[in-house]
Amino acid sequence: MAYENHFEQGGAVYAQSRPTYPESLAIELASLCASKTHAVDIGCGTGQLSVLLASQFEKVTALDPSASQIASAEQHEGVEYSVQSAEDTRVQDTSADLVVAAQAAHWFDLDKFYAEVERIIKPNGILALISYGVPVLEGEIGKRFDQFYWKDIYHFWPQGRKHVERGYQDLSFPYEEFTLKPLAIERLWNRDQFLLYIDTWSAKRKAEEAQDLTLFDAYTQELASTWPDGQTHKVCWPIVARIARIAKS
Repeated sequence: MAYENHFEQGGAVYAQSRPTYPESLAIELASLCASKTHAVDIGCGTGQLSVLLASQFEKVTALDPSASQIASAEQHEGVEYSVQSAEDTRVQDTSADLVVAAQAAHWFDLDKFYAEVERIIKPNGILALISYGVPVLEGEIGKRFDQFYWKDIYHFWPQGRKHVERGYQDLSFPYEEFTLKPLAIERLWNRDQFLLYIDTWSAKRKAEEAQDLTLFDAYTQELASTWPDGQTHKVCWPIVARIARIAKS
């Protein structure tokens, strides 16, 4: 494996608790492709985007280095899952209309990943690096969350997280790119759903490894008094994308 895998375990919780992409994202990505025969989702996790792409493409190949993630992936007749790394896949040469990495590229060895993309993608195929940013909540709940994220527990985030926070703009991307129309993930979640999402963070995993969950436990207890049972709040993750058409000789 070419990069540290922060999600090797816990695929079932990840599948249950991570926000899912809107169908409009898959539609937009497919609209950019000259043909819709084959999409490759690299770093697919539990298949949140893979399944959406299956409604747009004849075949979706979904790859992730974590066996736990693949074991917990949502099954779909149009999606073929496999445990493979981003930098060394078994995808056929010049076979992909679309190669997408969603909330994953910041963990890759990008030079090797781009070399692999150029091997498997069709001439003028689409490469898309997708991420969703730091969640936004409104009101006092949102203000307290911002403090928790950016100040209280920020030191637990691995270095690669900064790329997500910056909308992937400081990732190496050696292609002429174009933009995707504004999209976002929006959910109405209760407190327990939001806390389950926090449980999937790599920062939480780091705190567990350090046996230092004090700040996470304190925040959970605080929410119990400020976010009543059954009450829902809108949680919004802005979607950002770096997209290019890959010319090949």
